[in-house]
Amino acid sequence: MDMDLNRVGACFLLTLLVDALGACSSGPPLTDHNPDPRALPGTAPTLKLDNVLADHRISLPKAASGVKFKSRMDNDPYWLELAFSVDCAQGSAFFEKAGLERQGDDGDLYDEARVEESERSFGIEPSRYSVRGTYVKAPDEFRNCKMGALLADADKCQVIILSDRYN
Repeated sequence: MDMDLNRVGACFLLTLLVDALGACSSGPPLTDHNPDPRALPGTAPTLKLDNVLADHRISLPKAASGVKFKSRMDNDPYWLELAFSVDCAQGSAFFEKAGLERQGDDGDLYDEARVEESERSFGIEPSRYSVRGTYVKAPDEFRNCKMGALLADADKCQVIILSDRYN
């Protein structure tokens, strides 16, 4: 009799555990595939670049090439990582148009480690580029913020911008 109660109890606990694990993994997996060839793995499958750019109030320069992005909005903040190549003068103008200010060496809003992590994610070789400038937009009253880097090589500049939008 005790053996049967133990089995029933064990089966009941196992069922609860399986249900609990299933509930924890009910969100979208990070391996979902976004059909846009510019999207990096981990980008939410339903996000379209044009919509994400509009949501983050970012306009790509017409001459932008090699555009890549990664974004998710299933948690707060709704974030975007974006990279593209452009003529260096247009890169500086892009940051100005996006409302980001060039930051001096003593700036504390620029998160160098986070930008470097994005560089790796985009396959950018840091040894190939020199940093022409780091840019930030201070968080507003809604805590939305942006930061980016303009990286130069012999021919073009690589733009990296990270944007966090809180709901």
